[in-house]
This record gives sequence, C-alpha cells and structure tokens, in this order.
Amino acid sequence: MTELIRLAMIFVLTTQGGYFLAIFLAGHTMIEWYEWSIIPNPNKNIFVSVINGFTASFIGIAYWAGKRVDHHNWFVKRIYLLGYAFLYTIAGILFYELCDYFLRFIENH
Repeated sequence: MTELIRLAMIFVLTTQGGYFLAIFLAGHTMIEWYEWSIIPNPNKNIFVSVINGFTASFIGIAYWAGKRVDHHNWFVKRIYLLGYAFLYTIAGILFYELCDYFLRFIENH
C-alpha cells in the first residue's frame, strides 16, 4: 500500500513538471488550455468541484507559475519559468523525501 502512495506522489510531481515543460515550450497556449479545462463557478455541484480539484492537483502549480510570468517578454518569461521549475523541483524532492520517510516509519512499526 505504501508503494502505491509513493507511485501516486511521483506521478503527480512528474505531471506538474511535465506541464512546466509544456508551458516553457508552448507558452500562453498551454495556459489557455488549462483555463478551458476548468469549469467556472464550481460551487454549483460536487462533480464540477471534483473535476476542478483533480485538474488543479495535476497541473495547477505550473499554471499558477505561468500566469505569474505571463506579462513579461518572451525571454524573461522563460528565465522566470526556469526559476519556478527549479524551486518546484527542490520542493517536490523535499516533499517526496519527507513523505517517504514517514511511509518507511509506518512500514517498520
């Protein structure tokens, strides 16, 4: 069971990283695709909220970073996105290692 949790964490973290790469290469097009995939005003029913939450959990951090740098010119936008991707990579590794530590603790006790 803990191995499944590890695989799920790796899947989510690498999906976010892949979307960082997609935003780095395709720019505003990927930001628009994300905006098309979410449903506005999700408070109407639980199904819409789950869809938006699922989408945000897989590619939301990269979208947020892309929106933060969208107003800059092409070159500066790419530099900032690389910085955000680097910070995300460090945070993702730390998050995974911390969760892995707790999962190993649970397995051994």
